[in-house]
Amino acid sequence: MTENEDIASKIFQVKEIDELAPKLFETLYNLGFRIIRVIMIEGANRTLQFMIERSDLTDITIKECAKLSRKISEILDERDLIKSEYLLEVSSPGLERPIIEYRDFKRFIGSMVKINLKEQFNNKTKFKAYIKKCGGDKVTFIDNKDKEVMVLPLSLISNAKLVYNEF
Repeated sequence: MTENEDIASKIFQVKEIDELAPKLFETLYNLGFRIIRVIMIEGANRTLQFMIERSDLTDITIKECAKLSRKISEILDERDLIKSEYLLEVSSPGLERPIIEYRDFKRFIGSMVKINLKEQFNNKTKFKAYIKKCGGDKVTFIDNKDKEVMVLPLSLISNAKLVYNEF
C-alpha cells in the first residue's frame, strides 16, 4: 500500500462505498470543502458519518452541512452500494478531531494529541503527547507523561486525535 493509499484508507473507512471515494473527494473539494474522515457508526441506527471542514479552514455552518448532505446523498444514491438502512450525518470535526494527514500534524504543532501506533515504539503503542515539530514525513512528539521525545514516521501512526485542553 502506498502512502497516499494509506492516508485515503484512514480518511475513507467505509469499504461498501470505496469506489465512490474519488467522486466524493472531488465533488466536495470543488465546492470548497475537505473530507476529514468517513466512518460507519454501528448501533441501533447505523450512521454514515462524513466529517468535513472548509478548505480555507474557516468555520462551517449548519446550512453548509445540510447542503453537503444533499450533494453526498445524490452521489450515494447513484449506485446504492449500502444495502441496509443508515442515517447520513455531515458534521465538522469538532474539538477532538482526528488528525490523519501530515499537513494536519503540521497545522496543530503545539497541540496535545492522543496517539495509537500500528506497532510498539519504545514500549508504547498508545500515549498522549504534544506535537513538537514536523519534517520529512516524520512527526516529533513530546510524551505528556514522561517527557520522552519521539520522532515517528507518519506510517507508524494508526490513529491520532486532538485532546481538548480547557485552560
